[in-house]
Amino acid sequence: MRRKARAIYCNQTLAERTKRKLTLTSQERDNDASYSVALSYQRLIKYLPEPIFVHDGIEVLFANQAGLRLLGMTELSEIMDEVKIWKFMHPDNQVRSMERIRAVMQTDEPNEFEECRLIDVSGEVIDVEVSSTRIHNYPGRGTVVQSVFRDIRGRKKEEEALIHSEKLSVAGQMAAGIAHEIRNPLTSLIGFSKFLKTKIDKYHEYFDIMLVELDRINSIVQEFMALAKPQASQFRKHDLNRIIGNVLTLLETQAILKDVQIIPQLDSEVTELLCDENQLKQVFVNVLKNAIEAMPSGGIITITLTNVDAQQIAVSIIDEGTGIPEEQLPKLGGPFFTTKDSGTGLGLMICYRIIEGHQGKMDIKSMPGKGTTVAIRLPRNL
Repeated sequence: MRRKARAIYCNQTLAERTKRKLTLTSQERDNDASYSVALSYQRLIKYLPEPIFVHDGIEVLFANQAGLRLLGMTELSEIMDEVKIWKFMHPDNQVRSMERIRAVMQTDEPNEFEECRLIDVSGEVIDVEVSSTRIHNYPGRGTVVQSVFRDIRGRKKEEEALIHSEKLSVAGQMAAGIAHEIRNPLTSLIGFSKFLKTKIDKYHEYFDIMLVELDRINSIVQEFMALAKPQASQFRKHDLNRIIGNVLTLLETQAILKDVQIIPQLDSEVTELLCDENQLKQVFVNVLKNAIEAMPSGGIITITLTNVDAQQIAVSIIDEGTGIPEEQLPKLGGPFFTTKDSGTGLGLMICYRIIEGHQGKMDIKSMPGKGTTVAIRLPRNL
């Protein structure tokens, strides 16, 4: 009887162990299958052109090659063992982005593409569109989120260029009307002031002040006229090294007085360019004067000239000045916007118009306290 009971107990124990083993093997098989599916999914999206990130709302679990490039990485492990999704969100977008992630975790419907901004590992702000959807049974995590991004920096630049071009057109029309209304009475005021100064022995110092101020108004009217009716361009082959050299000679005294050193880094291989020499001189003088004025305590300005490729030439003017706040950058070159205590903002508008007339592009980047970079690209031939 005891042997029979012992045999029954042993059989039950063996059965339970076998069942547990079979159950464990089944779970392992499920896990293996789940990991296999996840690996297949990762292989599938790894080389897709759209940046894709898989995350659980907090930690980034996987990023394809396009996603890594978007953030300036080759591997997620370059940052840390656990990469937090919110670390790459611009502070202005963090709350909204996390709300969208939490919402998509509650439904199988993907959310619509929406504009937001990311920050890559170098700190550069990236304009993107993002849409997310929920994924079930991700190994070790259960439900996760797949976020697909579109890099829209190129599109944003084109939109900004179009808006800026429209602003220039509107400003030109405004300038034409204002200059026409001011020019004739201003000419009379200047003429009669000079005449009265010769006829009245007293108050000459007041006449001098009046004439100085009238000359300032006249210079503003001249800027209006240049914006409203730009001179016909005379495009010829010119040596850009020589043009920049002439401008540096022109501004040498002003730079010395302000304790500013201008360092040219020119390229002798960049020779001829089809351009209007006087117009490009006007651009370089304006930008360099702005750079000098941005450094009241002195400093260094670097001007570089390089070949981009067989079709394009790049000129960069880099200063160590006070810099421009980020929120003001989109306004630069806009009608009558200036960061100076005294100024009209028309000089920069004219620069933009000249560069556009040369089928080129001018881009301004700045950081407060660190300086400003004005990057100009020009085609060799129009």
